[in-house]
Formats: sequence, structure tokens, C-alpha cells
Amino acid sequence: MKIMITGLCIYFIGTRVDIFNINLSEAFDQPDAVITYLLVLVLMPFNWALEAEKWRMSIPHEASSFQEAWHRVLAGLALNWVIPLTLGDVGGRLLNVRNPKKSAGALLINRTILLSITLLFGGISVLYYFGWYGHWVLVVPLVLIAVVLLMLRNDGKPSIWLRVLVLSVLRYALFTFQFYLILRLFMPELSWHLVLLGIGWVFLFRSFIPSVFGHFGVREASAIVFFQAYLSDVSIVLIPCLIIWLINTVIPSLIGTVYVFKLKLNIAQ
Repeated sequence: MKIMITGLCIYFIGTRVDIFNINLSEAFDQPDAVITYLLVLVLMPFNWALEAEKWRMSIPHEASSFQEAWHRVLAGLALNWVIPLTLGDVGGRLLNVRNPKKSAGALLINRTILLSITLLFGGISVLYYFGWYGHWVLVVPLVLIAVVLLMLRNDGKPSIWLRVLVLSVLRYALFTFQFYLILRLFMPELSWHLVLLGIGWVFLFRSFIPSVFGHFGVREASAIVFFQAYLSDVSIVLIPCLIIWLINTVIPSLIGTVYVFKLKLNIAQ
């Protein structure tokens, strides 16, 4: 199923742009390109560090260190390339844990929180795309998040899941900022709010449509669907999508392969 969807996305991209005429050298023709890529690359470890800390915080019963959580998160990211339905992430986090049931429940809550944030901000993009939009909707996510934060407080003190929610919002903001920096290089004529709405749209479809190779194809196809109404040459959006994929998915996945072997070694021992 995932391979078929990825194939359909690539086919769709091919019907909208001439892939073979895309000049990848344009990635370095943009003003301040190298500085921007370096900044996004520097932010990448913080992106995954937030995810690792979020996971460590979610499983206090495991008494896991940040380093262990970091290894498991990146190992799961690497395993996702070969195991379907993001079960690689499940395996990387749950292999050799002391309490699999509690940890599986914590993982389910983690995913639900992040998907809810993605649905919230992506929903605004959907409203905008179909014209059901007013500036009032911009405050809806902030109000809803504030309400949830108040509900998750325990006797006036932040609960574990409140802290997880805060880290999830920070992580969503961070990888949105990374993608925004790169998109602005290639689409400086677009307003900042339109770029942010496009990012929310892309993240929404990337999260809910299954695909292989780290969501390769889905990200690019959804970006074309959203931005084609605002760009004379929509093919330009493919290069920033490819760059953010390489930085935020491919590089940490390659690092994660090292931790996959370490996990296997620990289990064998």
C-alpha cells in the first residue's frame, strides 16, 4: 500500500512538472543559501533531541536516560525505512523495555498528541485552501492549546503529559521554522503567512498518508497541490522539499542505523 501511494505521488508530480528539467544547482544559486542550509542543519539535532526528551519523559517507569532515548528514537527512524506502517519507530522504542504495555501506551499518547497538533494547524490550511477562512481561525489553535494546558495541570502543577504537550508544540514549531527558512529562499515573493499555511498543509498530508522512504513523494505532491495556485513555476517547490527531507530524515536515519546495531547487540547480550 505504501509503495503504491508513493508511486502514485511520484506519478502525480510527473504530470505537473518536468522532473528531468529541474536544475538542482539552483539550490545554491539563492542568496544566503549556504548560511540557511547550515542553520537548518544545526537545528536538526535539536529537533530530534526534543523528540528524545519527550520520549524519555513519557516513560518514567523505564528510568531511561536521555542518551538511551536518543538512541531509540533514531534507531526507530532508521527502521522505518524497511518496516512498513511506521512500525520501525515502534520497534526502536519498545525493544528490550522493562514494561512493554506501559511503554506502548506512552507511545500511543505521544503520537496522538503530535497528530492532534498537526491536525489543528493543518486544519487551518485546509480551511484557507477551500476558501472557508477568516483571520479569526489563526487564534483557534492557540486558544485550544491553552485550554488543554490548563486541563492537564495536576493540582496546580504540570503533569507529565502537560510537559510532553509543550515539547510537542516546540518540536512542531521548530521543524516548521526549518521548512520555512528553506521555502523562503525559493519563494521570496510569497507572504510569510502563505508559506506557513503551506507548511501546515504539507505536514498534515505527510502525517496521514502512508508512504515509504521517509514520506518521500507525499511531501512533494502535497506541496505542489497547495502552492501551484501562487507560483508561475511550481517545480521550484520540489527543491526545498528535497532539502528538508535530506536534512531532517535521511541524515538522522543514517545516524540511527548505528544505534540499530547497538540495540541488536544489547538484545543479544
